[in-house]
Amino acid sequence: MLCPEVWDFKAPQHYFKVDHSDCLTKNVTGVIRKHYFNHSVSVVIPDTVNLPPHYFESFNEDNDYYRVNNLSASELVDKEFIEAFVKNGEVSVLAIESHIDTQNSLAVTPSGHLILSLVKEDFQTLGIEGKPSFFDRNIKNRFVVTIDLKEESFTPGKKNYEHVRESLTNNLHQRFNVILAWEPPDKKLCPSSIAAWFDKRGYTVKLCRQKKVDQCLYSIKIPIINSSTNHSELFEWLGVLSIGGDLKNSAENSYLNSYKCSEPWTEVGQVRCIRWTGFITQKQVETIFNELKSYVKTRENIPWVSIDVQGFSDSPTSWELKEHNFYIDGDNSYAIFLKPNGGYILRTSLSSNNKPRIFH
Repeated sequence: MLCPEVWDFKAPQHYFKVDHSDCLTKNVTGVIRKHYFNHSVSVVIPDTVNLPPHYFESFNEDNDYYRVNNLSASELVDKEFIEAFVKNGEVSVLAIESHIDTQNSLAVTPSGHLILSLVKEDFQTLGIEGKPSFFDRNIKNRFVVTIDLKEESFTPGKKNYEHVRESLTNNLHQRFNVILAWEPPDKKLCPSSIAAWFDKRGYTVKLCRQKKVDQCLYSIKIPIINSSTNHSELFEWLGVLSIGGDLKNSAENSYLNSYKCSEPWTEVGQVRCIRWTGFITQKQVETIFNELKSYVKTRENIPWVSIDVQGFSDSPTSWELKEHNFYIDGDNSYAIFLKPNGGYILRTSLSSNNKPRIFH
């Protein structure tokens, strides 16, 4: 029996989009604001050892989020919860420890939508209108239910509200482990109010904080951004840096883990790298981006600064309400290079942009 020619198989499709301009546009802030569920944020600042102490200070001090175990989905349509948190500020809820391609999942977006991604059996039992998953629309093994919690007619006493509440209470028996955060509309309101609300309803609420890693690398070759810069190689360099790859490549005849910085490049004395990991809201990412943008304007001679944002691989959505699936790696991320003159390069990456082709 002959071995199949596996080397002839094409790699799965992976969506990349690169946008660049000599001045900052709304495209950049739009990508940040519409990417709701962020797992890590990495900032790279070349030719810098110490940052002024006020940079990223507000984020470092106020980045709490909470974990609630065994949550019933019906709690998320409770009228008190909707009025206090969904319609008042921005709430982010995401189910964790579930695989989006094989298990049930849920999320509440800052836009006020409850997303339920359900396997066929649980969707049919639930009895709420939904649509087949984009990724399983032919075989229809998964369905997505989207409920607008901010809709005026979605209120107690109305037929649709009562149907949804009763269906979630009586028909969806699975409990979810979730992480959540609330961005109040007024600084006088405490973000921990949402934790107190779940605590009063008998749930065990755990306080969580982002993990921060701050390091400085020395004598590093970095790419220079100009009209001849290869964007693929630029983001490849950033990827090698983010995983702790050997950028110096000092060992002679080294084959494993070797890398050569693409031209044009320059060597700097130090590169500051800061990474936060946890549950990070889109408003918090925007705060980091704005402070980074403010900092680069004070450094006319700095080559560039960058920010890399990684989403949750098993999130039900990627950008806004766009359905997401794990597919090959669950990637939903973006990275931005900023220059002191306002120029930028933005790359968005998504593994689930296309439906996988299945051959019979």
